[in-house]
This record gives sequence, C-alpha cells and structure tokens, in this order.
Amino acid sequence: MWPFLEHQRRQKMTRQGNEEDLRQRRRVLKFPQLIEGMGDFGDLRHHDTALKFWLPEPAEQALNELADYYEESMSEMLRQFFAMHCYGVYAFIAMNEAMPDLFSDTRGGVRFSEGGRDAEPPLGKKRVDTYWVPELGKNVAPIKVWIPGRIRGDLQILADHVGIKLSQYVREIVISRLLGHGTLPMRPEMLTAIPSPSAEDWCEGKEVPYREVSYEEYLKSPEGKEETEWMDL
Repeated sequence: MWPFLEHQRRQKMTRQGNEEDLRQRRRVLKFPQLIEGMGDFGDLRHHDTALKFWLPEPAEQALNELADYYEESMSEMLRQFFAMHCYGVYAFIAMNEAMPDLFSDTRGGVRFSEGGRDAEPPLGKKRVDTYWVPELGKNVAPIKVWIPGRIRGDLQILADHVGIKLSQYVREIVISRLLGHGTLPMRPEMLTAIPSPSAEDWCEGKEVPYREVSYEEYLKSPEGKEETEWMDL
C-alpha cells in the first residue's frame, strides 16, 4: 500500500517499530514498486461497506449527469473517485487493466415496500401510503454508496490525518473532482447548502427525524421509508 497509508495501518496495529525499517519504507518508490505495493487487490471487488455523506443538491445533480454521460451508475463513479484519490490514477488504471469492471456495481439497488404496492386491500378498506425521508436540511442531498472496506478504511486514515470527519472529507473529494479546486465566481452560490444538525448524525448512522415527501422524492432517497394504512372507504 502507499507508504503513508501503510504506515498509518502499522501504527494502529502496533506502536512498536524499527527505525531502520521506517527509513527504508520512506525511500522514493518507482512506479512498478507502487503497483506491487497494492498487494492482492481482489478485495476491491467486494463493495460491502456502506459510506454515507451528503452533497449540495447541485453537486449531486452534476454527479448524476456525469454518470449518465459515461453510462455508469453514481455508485460506480464514486468508487472510482475514491480509488483515484487514495491510490492515484496510475494505480487505478493498472488495477482496472488487471481486473476489468473492478469498481462496477455488484449489488442490487431495487427497493421493495414491505407490504408490496400491489397488495389487495381488505374488504371495505382503501390503502393510504405515506413516504418519508431523513430531514437533513435545505439544498442537501443524502448519498449512500457501497464501497470496498479497504477503501473506506484508507479514506478514514486520510480524514483523520487532516483532522476532519470522514463525511466532510469525502464531500470535498467529490466536489473538487466535479468542479475543480479553483474558485469560480458562481461556485459559492452553486454549492450553498444549509444542513440541519441531524445531517452529520445521519452520516454516522445515528437516528434522525424524518419528513413526509412525495413518492417521487422518496424514490430518490437512499434511506426513505414507506408507511401504509388501511382506511375505511
């Protein structure tokens, strides 16, 4: 693995180290050695770890438009962003050459309601459905993506290194890749968002309040929920 990430992992596993070994690990590596340093990266096929964060709605719309343009899912595009951020474009291309579709979707994204939308109502009753999504604030789009556990761990290491929360760190990765690091005159207005106090709680998997929405908005949410009541005709 890249020297910094490898060093951080070793520090977590053990606080003891050999100074000579550390000096050797800090030497400049050539590109072939960098790729070899990835080791067996077959585990990156397994997108089995959830990562939740939020984006300003215009950034989420830009991400979806770019994914449509390249005929990829938003999840696949995010995995590629994160892999390139952690390991660089050189390693990203080499890994994809060795394992095509390494970051492609392997999980289904279809959501079914518990009762089934075609369920027959009891005699004399009618079905009334309501739809709810997490209340995260104004101009805030919740994102939930399944990524390899190794990538999530390495993103956490990098976020810890700069002293910010993981959700903020990955939000900055996505926005910078979409819109660049330069400051455009309209960029602050484009990305204005007013997250509620529960936005970070949602990213960290904590309980948050929900608000009622339309069926269309419910379908766009990664963690919307449906409630069904049978009312008298």
